[in-house]
Amino acid sequence: MSDDIAVPELLRINDHGGIVLGGSLVIDGHDDTQARVVTHIHSDHTVGLMNSLRCRRRIIGTPLTLEWLSLINGFTAPSLLNPLEYGQRFRLGELNVVLEKAIHIPGTAQVLVEHDDGTTIGYTSDFKKVGRGTEILQPEMLIIDAVYGHPSYVREFDEFIETILADLVSELLSRGPVHIYAYYGKVQEVMHVLRERGVIAPFLLNHKQYAMSKVAERHGMRLGEYFHSSSQEGVEIMRDGWYVYLTHSTSYAKLQRNTKVSHVTLSGWEFSHPYRRINDNSYLVAFSDHSDFKELVEYVERSRPKVLVVNNARSSQGRVFASYVASRLNIRTLLL
Repeated sequence: MSDDIAVPELLRINDHGGIVLGGSLVIDGHDDTQARVVTHIHSDHTVGLMNSLRCRRRIIGTPLTLEWLSLINGFTAPSLLNPLEYGQRFRLGELNVVLEKAIHIPGTAQVLVEHDDGTTIGYTSDFKKVGRGTEILQPEMLIIDAVYGHPSYVREFDEFIETILADLVSELLSRGPVHIYAYYGKVQEVMHVLRERGVIAPFLLNHKQYAMSKVAERHGMRLGEYFHSSSQEGVEIMRDGWYVYLTHSTSYAKLQRNTKVSHVTLSGWEFSHPYRRINDNSYLVAFSDHSDFKELVEYVERSRPKVLVVNNARSSQGRVFASYVASRLNIRTLLL
């Protein structure tokens, strides 16, 4: 790819953030293409999924992502699902498509696309832990979601936040039950993090989270002891009063009125402190699955693409980030 190539000849980004590569492929969106990649199960990356299925688009993703999608959305379309392991190549028209690992929620993938003329385009999707689990793509054109695209969006404690979360949960368990609120996939990540850091209290889950955890275990995650909250064992554990109940973030509004438990909400929009107390029994922990500003810059600096495309539909302060990269790293940068 030459440095002066017109980027729109290679890609466009539609109004909901889908990355469209010719007539062959769209990533994390719905469009008039042969196939669609879903990088992970979060709702902003599965926009228009049912439309894609109705239009008989081939759906590409990691095996865990596709199983979770089927479970969450309740669809059964095995003939349309194309699971790809990390590093496995898939031929689609004039493109070769490869999924590479990203640390975000379990099953998350970056996308590397190679055209027959040798041009390479990469999309990071959401990520954290650059070079420490998240592979650093080195394509000629890199597309990035600058979720925390402003220089003020920095969490100096990110390296220690998993230990801080586990210590807080352990302390709160000494007082009684703990409820943790997080998005799909993040629940299973947190279960794994807590087990790795010595939290041994039983986990209780509602039906959907329990089913998702069973799928995650089949794909190699180690989650320790957990129970369906409505099972006989779950009811007995709840009666005993020593457990961690993990559920979706949207449940907080309904459950936070229970003053007999400690409530812990996980959020990426906290930068001043690793956690803070909201009231007598509620806490907010700055546990994010996204890179902060410094890690976004680190990824781009280590990747060194000829062209960086900031996906403005998915970026907070995308214009600020694009300007920073162009001026500080001397990389041709476009905001689309």
